[in-house]
Amino acid sequence: MNQIKKNNSPTWKVLGLLFLLLVLPVLWVMLNKTGVHYSKKLPIYYDRELDANGDTVYHTIDDFKLVNQNNDTVILSNFDDKLLLVSFFFANCETVCPTMNNYLAQHIYTEFEKDDDVRFISITVDPKNDTPSVLLNYAKQLNAKLPNWSFLTGSKSVIYDMAAYSFKIPGAEDEHNGLFHSNKIVLVDKQKRVRGVFDTGGQKDKRETIDAVRALKLEYKKSK
Repeated sequence: MNQIKKNNSPTWKVLGLLFLLLVLPVLWVMLNKTGVHYSKKLPIYYDRELDANGDTVYHTIDDFKLVNQNNDTVILSNFDDKLLLVSFFFANCETVCPTMNNYLAQHIYTEFEKDDDVRFISITVDPKNDTPSVLLNYAKQLNAKLPNWSFLTGSKSVIYDMAAYSFKIPGAEDEHNGLFHSNKIVLVDKQKRVRGVFDTGGQKDKRETIDAVRALKLEYKKSK
């Protein structure tokens, strides 16, 4: 009588182990990629007050009129229904600015350059020297393209007021007679409220910034 051959197919334990080793890492990557793991709602920054009806009124970005690297006039409403990542720099800077903008170009912009919900705005604090043509060359060096990444120039007083009082960049309020450095990037939501202020340097900054943008996208998706 022939002996029954043992079944050589993988057992359920082996399949379960394969699931843990292969499938779960893929799910983890997918969750990180979509931002679904970021469940905590982002704060709304800065001063707030109550209106006559008792509703909370939050600090918002003031309107502006500047010029981009293509010499086109740009106003805040051009970015309606967009999430904004805003920074301040100047082209001749040899310390903070190139480090910040290279970081943004390599780590943050590449993550969202094809995302129509997200726009990058870099505003020069040296408008006397940073003409649209200078900004266009600067943008090309970073492989930054419109409409995803705008480099803006204009009136120095307007720009410094924006930095100090709209975006509340540290150091801007005290530097109207000079140039200020900042490595901060400001996240602005579709209601023009500040929802995050991030450093631009290491992996921790990269993770926090990307997570915050995805969390804000998810917030709007859930509200529809």
